[in-house]
Amino acid sequence: MPRVRAATGPATTGRSDTRVAPVVGFLIFVELTSGIIQGMTPALTPRLGTELSISAGDLNLVAGAQLLAAAVSVPLLGRLGDVHGHRRLLRIAVAGLAVGSLLVAWSPSVGVLLLGRVLQGPLAALLPLEMGLVRDRLSPGQARRAIALLVGALTFGSSTGMVLAGLLSRAVPSVHGVLLVPAVATLACTAVVFLLVPESTTRARGTVDWAGAALLSLGLAALLTGVSQGAKGGWAASAPAALLLLAAAVLTLWVFVELRAPHPVVDIRVTVRRSLLPVYTAAFLLGITLYGAQIAAALYLAASPDREGYGFGYSPLGIGWVLFPAGICAFAAATVSPALGRALGARAVPALGGCLLAAGYTTLVLAHHAVWHFVLLNAVLGFGTGLVLSTLPALVIDVSPADRTGIATGLYSTAKTLGGSVGSAVFAAVLTTMTVRGGTVPTVSAYTTVWWLCAAVSLGITAAVAALLRRDSRTDGPGTR
Repeated sequence: MPRVRAATGPATTGRSDTRVAPVVGFLIFVELTSGIIQGMTPALTPRLGTELSISAGDLNLVAGAQLLAAAVSVPLLGRLGDVHGHRRLLRIAVAGLAVGSLLVAWSPSVGVLLLGRVLQGPLAALLPLEMGLVRDRLSPGQARRAIALLVGALTFGSSTGMVLAGLLSRAVPSVHGVLLVPAVATLACTAVVFLLVPESTTRARGTVDWAGAALLSLGLAALLTGVSQGAKGGWAASAPAALLLLAAAVLTLWVFVELRAPHPVVDIRVTVRRSLLPVYTAAFLLGITLYGAQIAAALYLAASPDREGYGFGYSPLGIGWVLFPAGICAFAAATVSPALGRALGARAVPALGGCLLAAGYTTLVLAHHAVWHFVLLNAVLGFGTGLVLSTLPALVIDVSPADRTGIATGLYSTAKTLGGSVGSAVFAAVLTTMTVRGGTVPTVSAYTTVWWLCAAVSLGITAAVAALLRRDSRTDGPGTR
């Protein structure tokens, strides 16, 4: 029987479970598949948009809908995992991902594509649920190393997925046929999770805040729809203004509900703690650059110089090869981040990553006319992203109770995916409004605007982590990190 334990700090029992190595290996396979899906999707998006006659702005909004679903499902699944078991909810998340991937592969219309992407939302919940599993079975030090391996598998899978999308596009004439490959892989992940991954043993007390989850869903949906309608019809129109006002009202009500709920889906008090708020802020800003700018980069690389006057006219394979170094560098950064943490301090590493991101995006604004510019600068961006991605989750785990690992890491992933959702909506508005002669093709200034925004957001990541470092210097003694 699972034990119910209300811990007040990180788990300190270092277990020597003979099943630890295979369990981590199975979870690495799941994250590798997750990364492949995340890598293939941006590379195939321009071609999918062409086949379904979807504009660049609407493609970004489809991506935003998936991120919105992730922002809602991650804290909910995290809380359910803490209460009912992380493996049980991991099974549900993987099953939803499999169904969504099959719908995306089929997608005869934008409506089916949108539904499939929404069902892929639990993709973002996989890593937090896996973190709950490894923390339940490993000592804190072993858990950090396992998380680094999981993040490394995710980033490596993402880089591999981009190239795999291009190679399959040459062998398979239909983009829907190419998308069947990750769909089948999710079915394999479902079998692995159902048959080979053991359940966690720690349980949190309490119930699930369904009212909070419903209000959060409604508020975020109104926010994203309002931004998209404003981009299409103008911000002075009544519909966008009404939707944004509705979003503000619902999200305000949601905050009041969460503050009074005995077991909130998002613990506002935990979120605003001085030890966690900078981490969640950095995660939100990272999501903007990590997810929000993906489609813009792929669309720029796919744009034809003869038609649009910019870009390189690359196929999915070309896009994959150009972006491949970014994934490899992210994997390398996740691999070396523990050593950098020991040398510089664990909380200085994400600050360094934010500086690299800001430098990379700023230089991309100035140098984007040659392919080698993109290859070199995306390698810098990938390394910076890997540093931030591999260190922020460990900071969350260090200060969260053992029986609330799912919800604590879920809040981190929620902040990251919510940032991606907001970034996708904002960047979609930029690509939709800044067009050539009032048409639907974005100008080159639209892309440079996106990169300027990403550079500013990246500086915000550094500032957020720097606030955490300043707090440590005031509260910790000399020689501590």
